Amino acid sequence: MSDIEIRYAQTDNEVIAIHGFLCVVAGPTLPGPIDPKDSATEVWRVVNHDVALMAIKDDKVVGTIGLVRPQFWWNSKINFLANRWFFTLPGSGSAKPLLAEAKTIAKASDLELHIYDENRGRLLILNKSKKRHVPRWITDIKFDNKQRLGNEPAAMAAERCLL
Repeated sequence: MSDIEIRYAQTDNEVIAIHGFLCVVAGPTLPGPIDPKDSATEVWRVVNHDVALMAIKDDKVVGTIGLVRPQFWWNSKINFLANRWFFTLPGSGSAKPLLAEAKTIAKASDLELHIYDENRGRLLILNKSKKRHVPRWITDIKFDNKQRLGNEPAAMAAERCLL
């Protein structure tokens, strides 16, 4: 058994490999059918205009993450990195090395990295800006059992509010 190699996708053959992998691995988890033309075009776009990473083990794709650079809604001059997709073959051990390389890219770009987990409905923010803070109104939320949130991250506070 060989180690996992992380590669930057660059060629049309790698676009095809990523697209095929996503159709097989991600397809069953998606809320609707995959449109072959739309999905292949988007994989090609990310590979050629943004960044797509592949985890390779024994010459096979076992995971992939596509990173895009959107703007924040509140300031179009400030960007961050976000996953367009992030799927791995269960049990392959490829998630951590893919995430580590994505985080390396974010640090080198001085951008936050927002990883949205579609299966769990969670957002993970890595390489957080030093300017990010928890607003006072979140730390002052009270619950029925009189539990204060203190300085919990906003995402945790919001999650607890929904319980």
